[in-house]
Amino acid sequence: MSVNSLANFLQHRCDWNETVIRQFYATLEISMEEEKIWWKTGKRVYYATFAQFATANQLDYDFIMNEQSVNVLENPLDENDYHVYYEPANVGIARVFGGIQGLRHHPAVINKIARVTFMPKSENKDKIRGLYWNVISHVINGNRINVIALTMDQLADLRLNFEMNLYFAPYIMSIIKTKTSFRGVCECKHTPFRPFKNDTVFLLRPLTPFPSDDMEEEEHDEDDDDSDEGGHMGAAAAQHAMPPPQPPVQPQWAPPAEYFDSYFASIQQRI
Repeated sequence: MSVNSLANFLQHRCDWNETVIRQFYATLEISMEEEKIWWKTGKRVYYATFAQFATANQLDYDFIMNEQSVNVLENPLDENDYHVYYEPANVGIARVFGGIQGLRHHPAVINKIARVTFMPKSENKDKIRGLYWNVISHVINGNRINVIALTMDQLADLRLNFEMNLYFAPYIMSIIKTKTSFRGVCECKHTPFRPFKNDTVFLLRPLTPFPSDDMEEEEHDEDDDDSDEGGHMGAAAAQHAMPPPQPPVQPQWAPPAEYFDSYFASIQQRI
């Protein structure tokens, strides 16, 4: 996704009707080959293409499907590469590799946003697994992500799941409003989300740049030292040691008032 496309998607808001969303899941059929979905709203069957689903949710499907776009469902990130997304050891911040503790700013924010938008299903929010690492890696490295393929793959799995959580509800309701004449009450509100809004410690923490090759080598050397004789004691001490004096706090970006509060403009076109 481009920056503008991503911004439009994240600002997109749509309230939903719980009964309508549950009927959608109960009747949903997906064809990844034809790039189409079918479902029932009321007594009628409707269909939409992946491109229409994208447009209803403020996404540029042609841009997403460009040959340069990557599919996060493939090529899982190697576990040995996780460490570069965590704060360096000399910062003095406790790290749990594979978890959220000690993540650098950008990976932490990307992970938070993914969990409430196009990757909402997760068992343990303190852990980062599989596809979440792929998303973090691709976004950090500036790769274009096929968000629609990722969303549809999850929908295909969730339609067979009897959990009561209504994942993707705002985005599903957007395509329902686009394709049907539904004008009922949307009692469930799509509330704004501001990652780390109340985490002052995180917001005031100085930014550390994404590591260069030299920094990666230094980080590996520090990890190797920890694995030597008595290394486990050194690691434990590092976890509990007082952090060194912090450099002056760098200005942090904060969203302006009501940045995420623009409501979805109802699409009147009926197909």
